[in-house]
Amino acid sequence: MKTIKSIYAVSMLLAGGMMLASCSDTNDWDTDGSYSRLFSMASNDISVEAEDTYATISFDGIKSTQYYVIELSTDTLYDDIPLGGTAHSRVFGQSKEITSGKAVVVDNLVGDTKYYLRIKGCSDEIADSRWAYYKNGATFRTKAEQIFDETASIVTDNNVTIYWDATKEVTSIVVTDGDGNPVATYELSDADKANGTFEIPGLSPTTTYIITIYNGEDKRGQLRITTPAAVPDADFKYILPEDVTVISQDIMNQVSAEAIASGANPSNYSVTIGVPAGLTLNMVGVDEVTGDPADLKIPAGMSVTFFGLAGGSQPVLNPSRCINIEGSHAFIRFENVNMTDGGCQYLINQGTSATLGELTFKDCVLDGFARSIVRLKDNAVTSIGKLNVENTIISNQGKGSYATFYFNNAAYTVEEINITNSTFCTLQHNVIACSGANVKAINIANVTMYNVIGGGRYLVDANGVNVNINVSNTIFAKTFSDTARGVRSGGTTTFAGCYMTSDFIMGSNKFEVDNMLEETSASIFQDPENGDFTLKASFKAGDPRWIPIED
Repeated sequence: MKTIKSIYAVSMLLAGGMMLASCSDTNDWDTDGSYSRLFSMASNDISVEAEDTYATISFDGIKSTQYYVIELSTDTLYDDIPLGGTAHSRVFGQSKEITSGKAVVVDNLVGDTKYYLRIKGCSDEIADSRWAYYKNGATFRTKAEQIFDETASIVTDNNVTIYWDATKEVTSIVVTDGDGNPVATYELSDADKANGTFEIPGLSPTTTYIITIYNGEDKRGQLRITTPAAVPDADFKYILPEDVTVISQDIMNQVSAEAIASGANPSNYSVTIGVPAGLTLNMVGVDEVTGDPADLKIPAGMSVTFFGLAGGSQPVLNPSRCINIEGSHAFIRFENVNMTDGGCQYLINQGTSATLGELTFKDCVLDGFARSIVRLKDNAVTSIGKLNVENTIISNQGKGSYATFYFNNAAYTVEEINITNSTFCTLQHNVIACSGANVKAINIANVTMYNVIGGGRYLVDANGVNVNINVSNTIFAKTFSDTARGVRSGGTTTFAGCYMTSDFIMGSNKFEVDNMLEETSASIFQDPENGDFTLKASFKAGDPRWIPIED
């Protein structure tokens, strides 16, 4: 029994010695038990919140530590590298000012850059701790810096003037096209830097450019701009005076008379009406008999483009009465204008015969129309060759009872409906209702749809119409009603390269697309409820304006 007890005692002593030896390795004790250095912190105790040019570092303190030294570098850090030993090392705390690990701010970092990070505890009396590495040697990344004033840029059809924070150090500007191909590089003069502004000449109309400002090799800001179209050519151009508040019947008739007087063919002539940037204008006609307000009539034979001029914010057309397209017109176009419902309810509500080769909305915003954007009514024989919606946002339309585009009668012909590079948001009824009409093709490409289709209504209702519907590269995100319907058509419907979120719910006439997502719209867009459809998702689809810039 004594022998067994003796063996047990010896075993316990040996185990204790082994435990002490093991602890000495982990806790930086020497094997003889002397206290030779400060303890190290654990990697998991280090956290980083990175912004563009600074980061906030937090960590658990170390007992008996007087101060901490922090090293960051864009080069790899490891134990064999001495303090400050890389070509890009930044060292903080050597003046003994960092005495705790609560919200230590390190600044003068470079935006959109990966950094390695290590920390050690120091004391005047005890040897420094060993290095502790953020996430065991992983990196953190700063956010992209943005020194441009994004709201101040002045963009015309062939140049752009940009502005930035003149207190920031910069050296050059690089311009690429929307696909990242080089266009031009500019070295900034001392005057450019002091003024914080630069004009980039020689651009092309209707083209997307990416403008990046650098300090040496460090990127300090980036803009994506799209130049507007040049003022469309026409038989006659008329620029509205800046003190005009109404596009009236008198103005339309005056423009018509001047165009014809200049030699235009009275039965078929084209006019561009330039609307100065920043203006807000009513549009209203007059009843020739009573003199009361009436729909604004486009004069017979006139093809017209209402064109928002560059040089400021998009002009706003706020019609109190509808646009009357009666008669014959090669085209009616709205370009680079913001249109709101000023009381008209319908933008076009055509009840008399008309022949129109092309109706186009390009680079526009149409917001808040209580009823349809385009409606044909009263069995009037009306023909539209092409209805085009291009690079346009249509939002907050319908109020539950009116389709966005509505022509449900055999008297109406709309040869083609083409919707491209556009966003449809909060449309409360059918998007396209054309049952019984003569429609040959509906083409939808690169469109973002969010919160569309009312209860029991359709994306496309072409009941009994032998129309080909082609949809490509489009995002269907969230229906306005869970009883929304999909497509009803007598023709062929095809979808290619499209995406659908889990909250795009259809009660009937359902369709599926190539990419049925498990995520909701809130997961793939930045802030869809407030109109920001910038993609967070990895795929590229929908309205190109919402696809993030790639480095």
